[in-house]
Amino acid sequence: MDLNTYRIDPQAIKFFDDTHDNTEWFNIVAGYRSELLNSSAKKWLLFEADTFLFSAMFYALLSAGKSIVLPQNAQSEHIREIKKHTQASIGCDAISPDLPTSKDWPSQPLSSIEIEGATEVTFFTSGSTGQAKAILKQYHQLQTEVDCLETNFGEKVKDTVFLSTVSHQHIYGLLFKVLWPFAKKHGVVCQAFEYPEHIVNQVNNQNIADFTLVASPAHLHRLQLDNPLLSVQDRLKGIFSSGGPLDADANIALQQNLNCQLTEVYGSTETGGIAWRNRDTITDDDWHTFAGVTVAHQADSDLLLLSSPYLNQNQYCGDDKIALISPTQFRLLGRADDVVKIEEKRISLQEVQQRCKQHQYVHDVCVLVIGKKRKQLAAVIELNALGKEAKNTMPIHLFNRMFKGYLAQWFEAVTLPKRFRYPPQLPYNSQGKLNRKAMESDFE
Repeated sequence: MDLNTYRIDPQAIKFFDDTHDNTEWFNIVAGYRSELLNSSAKKWLLFEADTFLFSAMFYALLSAGKSIVLPQNAQSEHIREIKKHTQASIGCDAISPDLPTSKDWPSQPLSSIEIEGATEVTFFTSGSTGQAKAILKQYHQLQTEVDCLETNFGEKVKDTVFLSTVSHQHIYGLLFKVLWPFAKKHGVVCQAFEYPEHIVNQVNNQNIADFTLVASPAHLHRLQLDNPLLSVQDRLKGIFSSGGPLDADANIALQQNLNCQLTEVYGSTETGGIAWRNRDTITDDDWHTFAGVTVAHQADSDLLLLSSPYLNQNQYCGDDKIALISPTQFRLLGRADDVVKIEEKRISLQEVQQRCKQHQYVHDVCVLVIGKKRKQLAAVIELNALGKEAKNTMPIHLFNRMFKGYLAQWFEAVTLPKRFRYPPQLPYNSQGKLNRKAMESDFE
């Protein structure tokens, strides 16, 4: 592995907004770096919602040789737990930082930012369970992934400005809205945009000629219902999606409506990027591995066995089932825990979800296994406008029975969902992953 020193040229970073510039950013980096070098603390918690300030603190920590720990959010109990793993903290006031936030550092004589490849960055990820898990990376692994992204997609994003709806506290957002554009000199707007109307305003107000959108599946699914980006579709040159599955229908519909290519990236915090795909049709399910990544089957199974330069170990045994098409292509067949037993009947949660999604009233759905003594299925359904209207016209027990009757066309009675919930939206987190614990708690 290459553990050389990496250099970032602050003057090459391209900020595209009225409030930020390279000189201010460079002074913040240098100012914090000077303070950090005077601290004996080696491992620092970093949380800052503002990406401009976050990125300055992040590179200041790296250039000072400090290990970085990135919590998922600033919730008090989460921060309390994460602080047990660190010696000091830096960032927003909500985390009670040991170094206060400042933007008024004096100019510092520092020509470039130098980072040792072995410097550690630890992510905390919950996946679908909600339980925080520490994932350690070294900077050279992150930089190797940035190099791979540039090799694969550099020409596609050339001369565009990156705008994002995802958080930099997670690996997807950190890579795509900080490390990649900063290292490879792509334009970037630092803030995260919660609403597409704000993206449109930014593009128009800053007169951005061409832009690339970095988004989560949850955000893109919502765009199907109301898509303000249509007004700037001539300037949208591409979309990236990662963090969870993107519905095939939504993928194709967005590409057609916005007249641009949508690239899905498959991976996780543990593995880094594994593969990518561009759907041309609904049935186009093939994933293409990134350079240096090898996929195979685990012994005597169809589960993923991964070798990658982004891993801390030689191989990674995944929970996803795959069908190998070629040494560089595969299809995902669902998770190992997707098939469950209900009343001694084997049933695929993925299949129940897909059938339910085909109903005219359904926008999104998640099927859960609930019950401690007696296992049964429960369906959490996000209704579309037609479904909401129908729900208001009948008693809830008849509405539930209607879905049971629909699913009974494919599944035996004992395996049908027995309980239903209809939230306004499914609880996706900022990584585009469903919070299953939150949904399960609704049935307790």
